[in-house]
Amino acid sequence: MIIVVILLGWLSGALINYISDVLPKKRRLVHPFCTSCEKPQSILNYLFWPRRCPHCSHWRTRRSWIVEILTILIALCLWAQPSLVLGFWLSLVVMIYFGIVVIIDLEHHLIMHPVSIFGSILGLVIGIQLHGLLLTLLGGLAGFCAMLVLYFLGALFARFIVRRSREGFSDEALGFGDVILGGILGLILGWPAIMGGLFLSIMLAGAISVIYLILTVLARKYRAFTFIPYGPFMIAGAAALIFFNSYFVSAFGG
Repeated sequence: MIIVVILLGWLSGALINYISDVLPKKRRLVHPFCTSCEKPQSILNYLFWPRRCPHCSHWRTRRSWIVEILTILIALCLWAQPSLVLGFWLSLVVMIYFGIVVIIDLEHHLIMHPVSIFGSILGLVIGIQLHGLLLTLLGGLAGFCAMLVLYFLGALFARFIVRRSREGFSDEALGFGDVILGGILGLILGWPAIMGGLFLSIMLAGAISVIYLILTVLARKYRAFTFIPYGPFMIAGAAALIFFNSYFVSAFGG
């Protein structure tokens, strides 16, 4: 059974890598290709070995190896101690969705519409199963509205403060994909748990930002108003409530 779980973890990581490689560039699912020269790759080469493009000799990125190792480890953890909320199989699906969102947002600063559509369907299915229709929809609405407020505040901040300090600045503090992601996570977590998930994401984003600030100052690479993708922090907050729910319940007395 451990071998089966390892295989499932590897396949999950391979799927995350494939979608993260293909979807941002082609906007649809196509045959695997080299991310450098974009020429087609054989499935054997892409998934197994040598993982090197025969046309431009470009190796697959270290990210592909890291993701597959992490998903194997996470799959083993989920099998050894399944989530009380979702169970093993649904946890595996959620892990794949979360992984795709995180990788694409980190590499492209983008939460894509096809990923959001799948997430909305997944969120509805999980939410209704766990909380019922009303609390699921309330959670989705609350998550969407809370992130919409932050989106407009971020836009005002970027427009009136940041762009006056940095000429030609075009980044956004939050993208509208983050707003949609807030609604999706709200569907999954339901009401009122979504507010706890968003609070955790804000706390985590603040802590990581402080660490990043200190490191860049020490390395003398600090640049004012450098925005960090927020989607991974939202995913981390939701994952904490989903996969470590029992710890939060015991910590806060139920």
